[in-house]
Amino acid sequence: MKEKSTRLYLRVSPQEKEKIDGLAKSCGLSTAEYIRRRALGFMPKTSVPDSFFSLTARLSELLNRDLSPATETAALKLFDEIHAAITEPPKQTAAEIRKETAQWQVQDSGR
Repeated sequence: MKEKSTRLYLRVSPQEKEKIDGLAKSCGLSTAEYIRRRALGFMPKTSVPDSFFSLTARLSELLNRDLSPATETAALKLFDEIHAAITEPPKQTAAEIRKETAQWQVQDSGR
């Protein structure tokens, strides 16, 4: 494990802390790890819900039936896309992060 010897301190409102804690929990991460990953450009995905495993079982059951090769190929491709979208968090560029966080910020009055 890498040594983490430097601390960052920031202040947030109680509502912001609650929102950040909730997002971290939904991703199965500690608040610190969630903030660290977001700051480094990663977009953590929420934990895989049980419904995903139910969907996987149903899709596998469907694929075990007599299907055309084209249908089977399309279903397997769809399964791979769903799996990747749920389990592989994309890395965001700095510009993408700025654009996303700009939407979160409350606009100050004035200029």
